[in-house]
Amino acid sequence: MGGIRNAPLLISAAEAKERVMKIQHFFDKRTSTLTYVVHDEAAKVGVVIDSVMDFDPKSGRTWHESCETVAQYIDKAGLTIPYVLDTHAHADHLSGRAYFKERYGSRTVIGHFLTTVQARFHDLYNLGLDFPVNGRQFDGLMGDGDELKAGSLLVKAIHTPGHTPACLTYQIGDALFVGDTIFMPDYGTARCDFPGGSAEILYESIQSLYTLPECINRHSPAYRVCSEREGLSL
Repeated sequence: MGGIRNAPLLISAAEAKERVMKIQHFFDKRTSTLTYVVHDEAAKVGVVIDSVMDFDPKSGRTWHESCETVAQYIDKAGLTIPYVLDTHAHADHLSGRAYFKERYGSRTVIGHFLTTVQARFHDLYNLGLDFPVNGRQFDGLMGDGDELKAGSLLVKAIHTPGHTPACLTYQIGDALFVGDTIFMPDYGTARCDFPGGSAEILYESIQSLYTLPECINRHSPAYRVCSEREGLSL
């Protein structure tokens, strides 16, 4: 089980500005969360971020209506999806990553510190020796500063813990996919009372996003911030 290694840019920064990166969101009404497809329209290559598998807690039934809606968009656009990414281990919905892995052969990716979350919940729920806590349920674990490439897209991981110890922000071009680190301006952030969560650490994570070089000029926002709840400019 290896981590994601640093990957070189396939195209120069100047060329990247000429490429058209499209972000398409999909709102899931049952969980009030957003899934994103990010892709290079010219190369027809993209990634899926924070997918949702439908779940009925009363019956324990699962199905893939939300994933199929995303897949219809992918198929219509003729996209290749080498990666399906999760910003963190979600408490408000199940991940649909297995659906995209089976349908498109996508590699499943999450933050390296998922192992910390797994270890905490292993002990909390007494899950037994047969529950792995090394992240092997995923194809790749990303650490802070790690990068992966999807065609001409470069995906950089920024560790932004606080909601959970494993939360990542994915930087793709001029967009930051922050998961539950930041919500829309009048909505705040996600809760911090899960095992390993910390309001103090989350505050520091948010401040670290504001220290990105392009964010120094607050009057001219440089990044689009895409959360699980709403988008805003940073």
